[in-house]
Amino acid sequence: MRALIADDEAPARRRLAGVLRRLPAIGEILECAGGRAALDLIRRDAADVAFLDIEMPDLDGLAVAAGASGPERPALVFVTAYQQYAVRAFEVEALDYLLKPLDDDRVAESVRRAARYLRFVRDGPPAIDRFGAVTVDYGRRQVTRDGRRVALRPREYELLVALLRRGGGIAGRTELLREVWGYADSVVSRTVDTHINALRRQLEDDPAAPRHIVTVRHYGYRLEREAPDPGSAGG
Repeated sequence: MRALIADDEAPARRRLAGVLRRLPAIGEILECAGGRAALDLIRRDAADVAFLDIEMPDLDGLAVAAGASGPERPALVFVTAYQQYAVRAFEVEALDYLLKPLDDDRVAESVRRAARYLRFVRDGPPAIDRFGAVTVDYGRRQVTRDGRRVALRPREYELLVALLRRGGGIAGRTELLREVWGYADSVVSRTVDTHINALRRQLEDDPAAPRHIVTVRHYGYRLEREAPDPGSAGG
């Protein structure tokens, strides 16, 4: 994949570039110090995954994300020292959110999520998708668990697909309302929570302690294909 790093701090760019160079999935790295240059590169389809700092002097990372649209939009990962921007980041459909100082393993996981996300949106979903004991047959719109058919309602199925489409990235409630139900209204955001709980009851071994359909506190939900360790965050 082609990676773009947009950050006005040169040491931060070097740090992230050093991590990315060690990842086999990354074939090319572009760097720029401002949001306008980043948006220009994105609009010219120069990157598959873009790591955007939020606080940049000419155009902040959120504005870059808002200006990047179309079928060739890269996977967007925000990199910042400030936790308070996370909710806004996922409102503009960021795939992931990394806090400085960077953790090498978290960067690598973001790259893996980006690869899965891009395969899904650019090549279309695979004929068969799996996580844990669950198998999703997209052609038949069928879901099985341990080989037994799971009768999901249409909205439940669409919600599951929306989570799978993100390749492990976080989906905010408002984003899911817009994508699955066609509207965005915070008054009815509990609709998403209700349907998530229904999915957990049918697809998780222990719905009260989910291993795959996990909550990312304050932001939304994420589907983990490989179940995290029992002591890890989420649920």
